[in-house]
This record gives sequence, C-alpha cells and structure tokens, in this order.
Amino acid sequence: MKKRLFYIFVLFLIAISLIYSDAVINYARKSIDMCMEIIIPTLFPFFVCSGLLIYSGFCSSLARAAAPVMRPIFNVAPSGSAAFVLGIISGFPLGAMTAADLYRCGSISKSEAERLMAFCNNSGPLFIIGTVGTSVYGRPSFGIILYIIHIISSILVGMIFSQYGKDRHNSPHIKLVTNDMPLAEVFRSALSNASKNILTVCFSIIFFSTLSCAALDLLPVPPLPHAIISGIFEFSTGVLDISTLDHSLYIKLVLTSLIVGFSGVCVHIQVMAVTAGAGLDLKPYIFGKLLHGGIAAGITAALLRLYPSVIQAFSQNASPLAGAFSVIPLLLASACAALMLAGAVSRLRRH
Repeated sequence: MKKRLFYIFVLFLIAISLIYSDAVINYARKSIDMCMEIIIPTLFPFFVCSGLLIYSGFCSSLARAAAPVMRPIFNVAPSGSAAFVLGIISGFPLGAMTAADLYRCGSISKSEAERLMAFCNNSGPLFIIGTVGTSVYGRPSFGIILYIIHIISSILVGMIFSQYGKDRHNSPHIKLVTNDMPLAEVFRSALSNASKNILTVCFSIIFFSTLSCAALDLLPVPPLPHAIISGIFEFSTGVLDISTLDHSLYIKLVLTSLIVGFSGVCVHIQVMAVTAGAGLDLKPYIFGKLLHGGIAAGITAALLRLYPSVIQAFSQNASPLAGAFSVIPLLLASACAALMLAGAVSRLRRH
C-alpha cells in the first residue's frame, strides 16, 4: 500500500513537470539562483569550518563537557551528547545521523536514540545567522536571536521527551573517545564532506522548492498561506518567501521561527535516508519537530509582544550585534523560567 501511494505521488510530480513545464523550469531557475546567491556563499565556508572542528576533535571535547547533563535533563546516556552538540553546531542532518550511529554501535538504547532524535536534529548557526539573518533579512542580529530561540526550543523539546520510553532499558556507560587525525587529513575530510553536503542541500532545495511551488500554482493560494506551505515542504524557500510578504516584521519573525523549527519535509526525507536500516521509530522525531516549531514560534511571539523594543533594536541599532546582545538577558531569563517549569512538570509526572 505504501509503495502504491509512493508511485502515485511520483507520477503526480512527473505529470506536473510535463503539464506545467514552463513554470517548473522557471521555479528551478529561481531555486538555482537562490542556491548560487544565498545558500552556497553563506553555508559552504561554514560547512568547511564546522568540518574542521568536528574532525579535529573539538566537538568531541564539547560533547564530553555536555555529557554530565544529558541524563539529568534529557534522560539520555552521556554519549548522546555527541549528537546534541553536532546538531547544534553543524545542523541538519548530522544530529539525527549521529544518534542513529550511536544506537547502531550500542552506545545508546533504541528508546534513547528515538528520544534523542526528537530534539538533536537542529538547524545550525550557519543557516540561521548566515542565511536567514544576514542574507535574507540583512541583519545578523536577527539570526543571532532566532538561533538562540531555536536552541532554547530544542532543549525544551528534549526535556518534554525525557519521559518517552523511560521504562525501557538504558544503555551501558561508554566513555567518549576522540580520534586524533593529522591536520592535512582533517582539512581533506572537512573539504570533501562540505562539498558533498552543500550539493545535497542545494539539490534538495531545487527539487522540493520547484515542485512544491509548481503544485501550489494549481490552487489560488494567497501569499501568506503560499509561503507557509512552501516552507513546510522546503524551509529555506519558505523563509525567503516569508521575508518578502507585505506583513509586519513581527509576523515575519514568528513565521520564520515556526518554519525553521519544523525544518520542512525536505530535511525530514534526508533524515529518513541517513537513518535507514537502524530500525528506529521516526514518529517521535516528526512529533518533536512539530513541537519544536510551535515552541520556537511561541517564544518569538511572546518576546516581541512583551518587549516591542526588540524589533527596534533589530532594525535600528548601528552595530549588527548590539541589537542581539541587548535582548540576550531577556532570552536567558525566559529560558530559565521555561526550564524551571519543565523541571517541575517532570517531577510531578514522576510522583
């Protein structure tokens, strides 16, 4: 049955490509231009730099530092910190891929891997600060604040999922080890993987953006729902569409947080591909991303409603970072309050 639905879906896409070939070609050109003008210039250098950190052992050191908090906060074995740290630094789909690899090698149990995937597969600072903040909105401070909100939301999702599968067995204690590599090999690996990753990202964007936009042309969809639906399928295209809407900055930022938190079908299919064969249930992952988008949008909406001066700091501050740093204390206070509330709820559930 699943294969039949898949065949029908693919035939539908082929029919759209044939019947609306002019529109498909036009959208493909726009997607290619977006990749050339925004995605590659902002992401590729950071892909290389993050690869240098990963292969040189920096991320493993960070993972060891984060290991003590994994069990108390997320109910995941300390080795799961590697997936969380890589997901924060490098973005999609490395966090989910690392969680699946940890399960395959026996570092974490199946329930822990499913629990971990619900919150470890995040958009990295490369996309949110570089692409969303700098290239799309023209202000790095936008990206910095949205990235902080993104990570806070991820942590809250992890705390909510800490009780998922808690009655199943946990993994044995395994010490995290860093493999030393020569610097020349570190650079070669970082450059090679960055090249493959940027091609995967760009071709995924072109495919999903082109076909989703062509399919939406079949219905008279207003600009706002069109941008949201586009982001549900491919989130970088959706973010770009949202930024061009004739709506207030408040609405644009809230919708951007929502779309980036959910991350889009394009990313979810990449996650399915890199975790295939591990035997993990992906329902917690999908539900976690829905929850992530909702929480991120809620925090953004509350922040901008409670502190309207934030938008002025975003738009008018002479220093691009000053607007961000002026509201970081507010975000940290909100995060502490949310974490305390989540911890209280978790303790009540245990009792």
